[in-house]
Amino acid sequence: MDILFLFGGKIMAFTETTFRKTVKQRLKELFESKTLGVAFQNITNGRMIGKSISEGGDVDVLYSPKGEVIYVDFNENIGTKIDSIKETLKKLYNGKDISPSSDKSQRIKLENFKNAPKSERDVVNFRVLRSGARTPTSIQEHGSAFVLSVALKTNSAYKGIDLGKNHIALESNTYVYNGLKKIFTPAYEDRLKDWTYTYFKQKEKFLEKYKDSRWSEFEYGNNSFVKFFEDHIKNIYVTFGSSNPDRPAKTLGKYEQWNPADIYAAYDMPIIKKELDNIIKGKENTKGINLFRLNQYLIKLLHDKRLIGISLKKIKKPDDAELVLRNIDADSYLDPKVETKQYKMSDITFDIDGIHDENKKTVSTYVKFGDGYQIDVKGSSSKFNNLAFGTLVKAKSAAQGGNAPINLVIRLMRRNGSDMSFTNDNSKYPKTDDEYYDPPSSYFNRGDYKTWFNILKKHFKNKSVSFRDFDNYIGALYEDGDGAIAQSKLMQLHFYYDSLKQNRLGVDYWLKILYLGMKVGKIFAPHAKIY
Repeated sequence: MDILFLFGGKIMAFTETTFRKTVKQRLKELFESKTLGVAFQNITNGRMIGKSISEGGDVDVLYSPKGEVIYVDFNENIGTKIDSIKETLKKLYNGKDISPSSDKSQRIKLENFKNAPKSERDVVNFRVLRSGARTPTSIQEHGSAFVLSVALKTNSAYKGIDLGKNHIALESNTYVYNGLKKIFTPAYEDRLKDWTYTYFKQKEKFLEKYKDSRWSEFEYGNNSFVKFFEDHIKNIYVTFGSSNPDRPAKTLGKYEQWNPADIYAAYDMPIIKKELDNIIKGKENTKGINLFRLNQYLIKLLHDKRLIGISLKKIKKPDDAELVLRNIDADSYLDPKVETKQYKMSDITFDIDGIHDENKKTVSTYVKFGDGYQIDVKGSSSKFNNLAFGTLVKAKSAAQGGNAPINLVIRLMRRNGSDMSFTNDNSKYPKTDDEYYDPPSSYFNRGDYKTWFNILKKHFKNKSVSFRDFDNYIGALYEDGDGAIAQSKLMQLHFYYDSLKQNRLGVDYWLKILYLGMKVGKIFAPHAKIY
């Protein structure tokens, strides 16, 4: 069998432009001027040269798999120095931000002169490493792809490699473990053993179902199907709309809102890409392709074992992995494990006292379906953000179900009750204590909060809490500089108020949000999930 999930295992050498070398030299000088310990990745063998973060340094300079981007990973305690370095680079090389600054990363584009050709341009992604932070998703998936490649012996270098009967044997395999260490880089090497159990279980379950299939070489990264669909996302329509202005065309917002697949296995990838390209850009499609037609074609590819998108989730000891096919027929548009529970509203628990509890600065609230499933309505403690609607399979110790697409949640809310005013727009809620006590006319106000609180109060475990208590608590959060936490709590209050004041759909409303997060339904792409 020939299959390859290429996103790692070895460092692919690439040619550095003269401008890249200039930028690297300037970075080195700037780090030295700030007395920072730094290590640069060797582009030929992937080894770190200098004092890496894992050796007590401050900065690791790495490269994306194809070499298009310079990664600058740094410890959070040197953020001020890194900000200064970023500004210096932008001044020296006509730099501009190409992604908004966040608490995780910021990408900047540099060019030797304005409107410079590609050889005179570069991209630098500054990534902060926070203590206790999670391993980046790209590294997690990279490791999965590499282990699956080795397990399926898809490259001559992998012939004769036996991964053994458990994750300990995998860790003992020098070739595999060294390959994973390169993928995790020195910055995350200490977290590698947290993932070997997952990797072993993923490959074990995949082989169980697809070992006897034939696949062609597959690339993960810029040439992958994830990138292919991301490039075409604007041409995929939920509806083409009509001449009626009240019925506009609707496209998909982002790849992840439609398709949860992290990696793909393909049989003759170039032919499939050509077929898909013809379908999406065909003469019969004046705008693009209808989402449901595309899904039907992907279902056929999956049944024919020509293309399988795989959604990967972490697996914790001692759980076994499960592989389920989603969205391939009427039966799989629902989750049988959910449906057999026959949930009623009385089975649902609203764990939302964190909205008002002075002892909790938490920004998460929970909708629990017995001991099986959970919706996490999450805000941010450090940044003014919209809410996220995550899902969790509680029966599996580490199985995140995914986030529900916000636009579909809002559409569902409008079906669930009249007079909905929640739109998940954080710009309508205060950011400071002044705005809380004297809000602009475009903001919701304390009168709204009082109405929401008093209606929602019956769903709190602590029913003795008053709006006055809540009002004082939120005001104190703003005054103490915890505006992001306060804003998250106000938005959660608003969401639950609008959801529960009528709740016409009853238990189906909450189940639909759960399914939206799990990407289960006719609107979502067919895929295999290993969790």
